[in-house]
Amino acid sequence: MKRALLFIFMTVCVLGMSACSSKDAMPETSDSASNPVQNTDISNLNGGKIWSEQDVVSMFSLAQETDWEYIDCVLIPDHASDRVGAVLFRNDKEQTSNVAFFDEDGYFQQYGTYARMSDEPDFQYLGGGAVTFKLETEDGIIYNYTITISIDDSNVNFKAEDDLPK
Repeated sequence: MKRALLFIFMTVCVLGMSACSSKDAMPETSDSASNPVQNTDISNLNGGKIWSEQDVVSMFSLAQETDWEYIDCVLIPDHASDRVGAVLFRNDKEQTSNVAFFDEDGYFQQYGTYARMSDEPDFQYLGGGAVTFKLETEDGIIYNYTITISIDDSNVNFKAEDDLPK
């Protein structure tokens, strides 16, 4: 009987000590709850990766063929069609100006046109899966060219538009 009481007493003491030590491990409440975090990326709040242009450039360099010349890169912050970034590049062999749209796993879909890229292409992301850059005609006319990607299940669609006067 004494052994049973001793065992119960020891168990209560051990549980009591662990409860006390847990109390000390509790974090103190800071005043950060009253100060909202500024400029926080939503993907970071959801536990997702925060993408940088360098991440997208690295994915491109892994997929790059010898005839491809990197021009510029943009992020796709709204993750349209599950893409994280796009790379503008020139295919010297095909003589085309191209955009590769990358997903977070490094897979990409590309679209290109047989047109000369402007010396200052001004590559920009417009939102909703659309990017724009400047091309140049043989007559030296510089115009905007917009490519929009949309993906529905396994169907990849591109829409290309320009602002060349007709």
